[in-house]
Amino acid sequence: MTMDRDSTLGDDSRWLEQAGRILANLGFELVEADRLAGSGTSRLLVALRPTPTLRHFDPETIDCWTCEAGRGKASRLELESHYPISSDYSWGLISLTDRLGVSNQFLSFGGALRAQMTPDATVLVDFSSHAPILRGSGHSQGVDPLAAEVGAFFARIKVPIDFVPGAEALVAKAAPRTLYCAFIQHVREKLAAARTLRESNRWLADWSSHEAQRMESLAPEHWRAGADLRRQLGAIEAIGRE
Repeated sequence: MTMDRDSTLGDDSRWLEQAGRILANLGFELVEADRLAGSGTSRLLVALRPTPTLRHFDPETIDCWTCEAGRGKASRLELESHYPISSDYSWGLISLTDRLGVSNQFLSFGGALRAQMTPDATVLVDFSSHAPILRGSGHSQGVDPLAAEVGAFFARIKVPIDFVPGAEALVAKAAPRTLYCAFIQHVREKLAAARTLRESNRWLADWSSHEAQRMESLAPEHWRAGADLRRQLGAIEAIGRE
């Protein structure tokens, strides 16, 4: 995956201090991008503690996807994992699970991952992305209205990945913003092809129109790369059907 980091995360002590403050009484917190202020970075902060606090939600494991040699790999973080960690994570689900098997899930287009153990044996984890991180199903949160659309988009791009060599590596190389732009384009194309669907999902049509204008202006190189990625995936899928 192409690196797409936020420069404010370069100082380890800075992010640890910020994450520790935010998670003082929480097991996790989604810090969404402040688009009005020009920030395009979303952050999912998680605390893995040796003893449950019983105050909010107490994650014990984090499941996500990483990429090795162009292929997706299921990865798990827990207290016994080796720290510190500083790497990328891949697009897909991030699942936080507590000692009772209850989970909260998020959907991400990928980004940077870092984790470090503090002196009190708490592991602080920071998933950051220049694309939105969305709340999925969960015990302690509401579901983002776009979560179902993003989940359907991820399922759609898995089709060529599952059956056609080269498709997985192609998606793995895409930066988070590129994949996010491809998602916006997919939504607009789907709505444009079906008037009934467009009229029954007016909020989605308005969102995709506004977000397309924003991303095409803010990140034109990612907008073009997203369109190119969709064309290549379409061509690969067509070859796979022959």
